[in-house]
Amino acid sequence: MSVIIDLEKVFYSYRGGKKWALEDISLQIERGEILAVMGGNGAGKTTLCRLFNGIIPNIFAGRFLGNVTVDGENTRDAQVPRLALKVGMVLDDPDAQLFTSSVREETAFGPENLLLQPSEIIERINFALSAAGLCGFEDRSPSTLSGGEKQRLVIASALAMGGKILVLDEPLSRLDPQGAEEVISVLRDLREKYQITVIMATHDSKSASILADRICVLKNGRVAACDTAENIFANSALLEENGIQQKGGADIEKVFSVKSKSDIQQTLAVKITDFCYFFEDADVSIENINLTVADNDFIAIIGKNGCGKTTLLKSITGLLRPSSGDIFIRGKNSKELSVSGISREIGFVMQNPDSQLFTDSVFNEVSFALKNAELSGAEIQKRVQDALAAVGLTDTDAFPHALRRADRTKVVIASVIAMGCKILIFDEVDVGQDWQGCIHIMNIAKELHSKGYTIIFVTHNMSLVCDYAVRLAVMSRSGIVQYEK
Repeated sequence: MSVIIDLEKVFYSYRGGKKWALEDISLQIERGEILAVMGGNGAGKTTLCRLFNGIIPNIFAGRFLGNVTVDGENTRDAQVPRLALKVGMVLDDPDAQLFTSSVREETAFGPENLLLQPSEIIERINFALSAAGLCGFEDRSPSTLSGGEKQRLVIASALAMGGKILVLDEPLSRLDPQGAEEVISVLRDLREKYQITVIMATHDSKSASILADRICVLKNGRVAACDTAENIFANSALLEENGIQQKGGADIEKVFSVKSKSDIQQTLAVKITDFCYFFEDADVSIENINLTVADNDFIAIIGKNGCGKTTLLKSITGLLRPSSGDIFIRGKNSKELSVSGISREIGFVMQNPDSQLFTDSVFNEVSFALKNAELSGAEIQKRVQDALAAVGLTDTDAFPHALRRADRTKVVIASVIAMGCKILIFDEVDVGQDWQGCIHIMNIAKELHSKGYTIIFVTHNMSLVCDYAVRLAVMSRSGIVQYEK
């Protein structure tokens, strides 16, 4: 095998950055190799990915030292469009890269912009869709695809450009287990059949352990280790120090093996009966959803991408209204409650904390709704202090968006706790978190549960379900089955 990517003593800092984002990186990647890049949030994984297609140093301003050679070209001397012919980039959110009306058009977009002959474009489309396992999908709209199918379409679009290198930044983070398996299978086939080189930044220990030839562990912008997957996952101290989950999976069938009875007698925090939701301009619906959440419950909701989990959560919190059926919040029909009225009972922590942060300090963020409620200064101060203590934050003057991702999520949790909400909903808050961040957030949920809070959380991480949930709801578009430990 020959070296296709060579990094030689690379240093990089973003414009205005006081520290190196990458520091003294020397790394060689073989043609046809699958390299997983792992490490905690802020370790430099995304920055490293931006080196391979020349975004750094050609688009992102900053200080750059060293050399990056990709398939014989120094990225300092090559324009990004030229490097795009060698390196395809796949992001964590496939919807951010899909914008045409059909799978065929999506795959053809890149080759068409290269002004290739129609016969070659057709040849590239056929190759890319076959390689990505999407033959027969040509006329489908990307919006109708599952999460795994969308990610495979993005991979096909990159392959149609004719490159031999794929760089993937957290490609599995938003996928259900089936979708993740589909993408893993495609990546394995690309290496075995076509000698495609794959570099994948990921927090997913399971996929890295079964897919990668080597794993490069980053810490504070430096290479902490680079070795075979077997050796990396045998080093427990290294994994713990760098926020990487052990590769062992969770046996959810053994943990949740008994179907719960439908006649739950406890006081109910949330009761959903015959819920239906019909999406406008799409031949898709969610129907026959019945769910009971007891007071002081700790329930996980799982299901395939697109089954309606987030739609259900938004309906519980009043952000959406059911097409039919009823949702009861502590015995009151949500149809009779305003969104603000529901928000006093239920706190909603979304997948991306940045979508819920908008002030200039932690204190102002947590106190914002309290000030609007015209509470006294002393009451506001007490609630903010208690809420921040519950999540383990102390710096009230910190700028929320400058905090690490787990701490940004903690600010959102503190904000809803301060409002007095006793029902908390977490919508895939583990997405984008390193393993240590996941554990911090879930331990907060566990502690709140011990104090009487009701916790509802959605996730694709079965380890979190087994370790934290008391009950499990498995959702599809046509119903929910509930289980308990």
